[in-house]
Amino acid sequence: MDFDMKSYETYLSEEDIDKLEKIKKYLVGKVKLPKLGSYLSLNDKELWIKIVVQFCVMGGTRMIGNLEKDKIRYAEFKKKIDLNNLKLIVEGDRLNYIDNILKDFKATRFHYQQAKKIDNILKNPKVVNKGHILLLDGLSHAHPDFMKVRAELMERNPYFKLKSASDFMIDVGLSHNVIALDTRIVGILKDYFGLNLDVNRVQGNKTIYESIERAIRDACEKLGISLAHLDRMLFRFSGKDTIAFILEDL
Repeated sequence: MDFDMKSYETYLSEEDIDKLEKIKKYLVGKVKLPKLGSYLSLNDKELWIKIVVQFCVMGGTRMIGNLEKDKIRYAEFKKKIDLNNLKLIVEGDRLNYIDNILKDFKATRFHYQQAKKIDNILKNPKVVNKGHILLLDGLSHAHPDFMKVRAELMERNPYFKLKSASDFMIDVGLSHNVIALDTRIVGILKDYFGLNLDVNRVQGNKTIYESIERAIRDACEKLGISLAHLDRMLFRFSGKDTIAFILEDL
């Protein structure tokens, strides 16, 4: 995989395509992809916790991932951070309340920073208004221009950047045509596909991000899988040496 610094185009070699095909062969049936349109069946409570989780993973996925594995404790966390519960708290006291929850449940490394963002989002009428989640109002998985949908999502929630907006879109079934280029996935692209960029450069430049995304999307179309499905395969197995094992004979 090569990113051309002059044209800002990303190119995948035949060897890269072969690697993706092997990953597909061994992992495609091992991950579950949220169905397109699944957000339509989510209530405000369910949608709110998905928004909260996106803020938590901005500090890394390990802490919120460990919390999610503890079913009892995670259920308690969701109850305390519930939208209806937060509405009952006086606005001046809410920030400290959210911060304490994130800290006590070890939901994210940067608990105070993420608490401020969550508190601010509750004041953003494009996201929450009169106790209802409006973030996805008027947006549809059936829209032909998924990049326009992502841009609108980021405009409504300014804390969403390309990576977090894409991850959220996949998680709620708003699109299967995007990829969340996080530290893990960019690491795989660097280590096994020869990407010549680090994660900060990728995430911090819209043109670069979309160039890499477009090249991988085109490859996925040839392989008969969605970009989002590859995203979930790479993310889930990024830390288990699985990718290295699959690709060792190439």
